[in-house]
Amino acid sequence: MLIATLALTLSASAGDLVARPFVPVRLGPPSAEVDWTTLKLHVTARSDRANGAWKDRRLQEQDALDSLGPRVRELATSLRLTPDHDVAGLLSGESQLSVRLEDGLQSWKVSETRYHVAGGVEMSAELDLHAWLRPALASLATELETTGEPGDATGVVIDARGQRLSLPLAPRIQTAGGRALVDLSLMSADVVQVQAPVRYVTDPADPAAWERAGDQPIFARAIDTTGGAWVVADDAPISSDPRLAPLVAQGKVVVVVDPR
Repeated sequence: MLIATLALTLSASAGDLVARPFVPVRLGPPSAEVDWTTLKLHVTARSDRANGAWKDRRLQEQDALDSLGPRVRELATSLRLTPDHDVAGLLSGESQLSVRLEDGLQSWKVSETRYHVAGGVEMSAELDLHAWLRPALASLATELETTGEPGDATGVVIDARGQRLSLPLAPRIQTAGGRALVDLSLMSADVVQVQAPVRYVTDPADPAAWERAGDQPIFARAIDTTGGAWVVADDAPISSDPRLAPLVAQGKVVVVVDPR
């Protein structure tokens, strides 16, 4: 019944879906949050300095701007790329990848500046997490060709609602026996260069889910978590579906989670 209901919902036309409000997957307070649906990191800094020269708006702007970089770094380095790799660890050391990520961390942009009537300047910054972490994703993805054909299946939808887990950019979904079904190592390096490994949504009817998984996806429900991964039953149809591997390799994966 669940699969039939989800399939019916996702088979609605994109035009019908756009009219409905959908909650993105956001984690953190508005002043320092990650939108996991769009993979954008947002931080805000404010300057209310008003002593002497600090009454000058331009100096308040600079004060707020100077605060943004450290706040972006603090939030960005707290994230996980996969259940086994945290961003802070990838940045440490002097490898070529670490250097590229360090340089890319400076690619955040000021998205909005607000001037308050009572005084003070507030600035918001945005960092595109996929664009920044693309080299790391590609380094852990597969270079091998994936065998099999997806047939009429257009994607994979994993319903992980009710199974709370810290979100990585590239999650792992596995069987209770430990066999990986969705994992960065099973995805094409070429694909993750172009798009994020999965799309997180809070509703399987979200147009963002339809865009990634299409209108004839394979469904599965997570029944547990372990070691940073979502777990599906060993006897779940998805675990033996030959269409799964090529869909995962192509990044046609949506994970439905509870609103954060």
